[in-house]
Amino acid sequence: MSDVPDRVEQRRLTFPPSYRLKRRHLIRSLFDRTRDDVRTVAEGCVRLLYRVVDRAVLGHDVPLQVGFAPGPRAESGVERNRIRRLLREVYRVHQYTLVDPFVCGPEALIVMILFRGSPEQADDGIGRDLPSALRRAAASLDERAD
Repeated sequence: MSDVPDRVEQRRLTFPPSYRLKRRHLIRSLFDRTRDDVRTVAEGCVRLLYRVVDRAVLGHDVPLQVGFAPGPRAESGVERNRIRRLLREVYRVHQYTLVDPFVCGPEALIVMILFRGSPEQADDGIGRDLPSALRRAAASLDERAD
C-alpha cells in the first residue's frame, strides 16, 4: 500500500522567510518586458509573473521564492496589508503546487503574485482565483519540462 496520501497530509504548510522574494534585481527581472523567459498567468483578480532561475542566484538553497503585491487600487495601508495577508495565506495552503517540481532540481522558481481587483472583492476573489492560477502555472511549467 502506498503512503503518498499520508505524506501529503503530513506536509508542513509553512512559509519561512527564505521563501520570500526580496532581491530587487530578481523582482525587477519579472517586470522587464524585454525578457522572453518571464511567463504570466492571469486568473480573475490574480496575476502571476514567474520565471525559472539558477538556485545560486537566490542566495538560499530553496526551490522557490515568491513575492506579493496588493495592486494600485488598495489605497490605505490597512487595505494593502489585508490583501497581502490574504494572498500569503492562500498561497501558503496551496504552495506545493509550484514547489514540488523544483525540490530536487538545480533550478528554482521566482514568482510575483499580483492582486488586480478592487479591495472589496479580495476576500472572495483571492481564495477562488489564486489556487487555479497556481495550477495553471504548474501546468505550463510541466509543459516546459517535457
